[in-house]
Amino acid sequence: MDITSSNVVDEAVQPINERLEVCPRRLMDTAVEQWRARHEDLSPSTDALLRKIRKSFVKYGDMIVLPSTAFPPGTWAITTGFDNESDTDNDPHIALGVKSAADLEYLYHLIMHHLKATHIATTRPIPLQAPTEDHDQQSWNRLRAPLNFTPLYGDFGPATCSAPPTNQDFSDAFWVTAKQNGIVQIWAPRWTMFSRGNISEKARLLTLPSVLQAVEEGKRDGRGCCAVDLFVGIGYFGFSYLKAGFTRVLGWDINPWSIEGAVRGAKANGWNVAKVKRVQDVAFDVLGPGVDGRLEDDPRFVVWEEDNVHAVFRLNQFRAVYGGVYGHQWLPPVRHVNCGLLPSSRQCWQTAVEVLSEEMGGWLHVHENFAVEEIVAKAEEVRREIQRLCEKVARGRHGSTGQEKIIVVEDINRLKSYAPGVMHVVIDLYIPGYVPD
Repeated sequence: MDITSSNVVDEAVQPINERLEVCPRRLMDTAVEQWRARHEDLSPSTDALLRKIRKSFVKYGDMIVLPSTAFPPGTWAITTGFDNESDTDNDPHIALGVKSAADLEYLYHLIMHHLKATHIATTRPIPLQAPTEDHDQQSWNRLRAPLNFTPLYGDFGPATCSAPPTNQDFSDAFWVTAKQNGIVQIWAPRWTMFSRGNISEKARLLTLPSVLQAVEEGKRDGRGCCAVDLFVGIGYFGFSYLKAGFTRVLGWDINPWSIEGAVRGAKANGWNVAKVKRVQDVAFDVLGPGVDGRLEDDPRFVVWEEDNVHAVFRLNQFRAVYGGVYGHQWLPPVRHVNCGLLPSSRQCWQTAVEVLSEEMGGWLHVHENFAVEEIVAKAEEVRREIQRLCEKVARGRHGSTGQEKIIVVEDINRLKSYAPGVMHVVIDLYIPGYVPD
């Protein structure tokens, strides 16, 4: 199938003024009212469904995501191949108080018609735990797979895939294209998470003074600048660095679907990209196995389909092999490192410190979940731990910590609510360059 939505709307500027005829909410109101006109006696559950749908929905390209609160747990979806012979006690129209499956399908049809969409789904937050074959046990959802994603209408591709996924799996999947802050992002919603709430952080990075400073200093000394995203996903934050003017961005992710989305998104934005996988612990040639995209094409975006614990080795490998390509240093100083894993990115803090430019210093952006009343105190705890790690790394490299340097918390961005009383925050930490005793 390999359907990629062509109806790209920039969410950052998507009109919400109800006076505008093109307002998505007005279009949803039109669809709902047209459906209501054919149904005089609505049950309370149906009326509640309609109110929730009108109040809260999101449009990504050709896909509409309806609020999960509108659907009772266990509600079945009307999808391509809907089984009309299934147990009617669990049919969605009964659970929602709608007279027939055809009536519910007609509602979806009107929504797609008025909002110019082809697919409808609902989803809940990404669970940190995933069920195992033994349903009494759970495992850590390391891939951040959208296990609570539920297709409601349209062909989202097969519900299963190979492990790891093949090119055929990628081709058979449904891919969505959305645009935020003028940046295209592409993902397969059945297999990859997409966090709408991160849009403000993506925008913040585009104009963050430290980001602009790194770009300017890179231009001034002729070496450029590099950012590392240790949990790159589909390019959530990595693309912001590229758009802001970074020479290169290097990213890591263990989810093959996320890496595929990042590669597609980079190409859609016009950025040369190389995907690296199954690279042995030896220096590799630009045409060696496991490299999709030639490094001779001078990619600005390089992604590894592997755990970020290998990031330090990979950067050292790149410096050794490609340091002199075209007579200049292929890998510029790493000035920014993004640590965007929730509920905590602590596992990668030492890696972040090690990949940052020791000569010039730079910034770490640490994502954490904190209780609202503890944010400032917890941010200071993070600062002290990063300080300790910087001293540890310096001693390992030079036998001493060098001249004293103080890690500084430049900002604490309260990004969004994660749960009642808990905030997703981003701590911006500045780390000065190493100065010998």
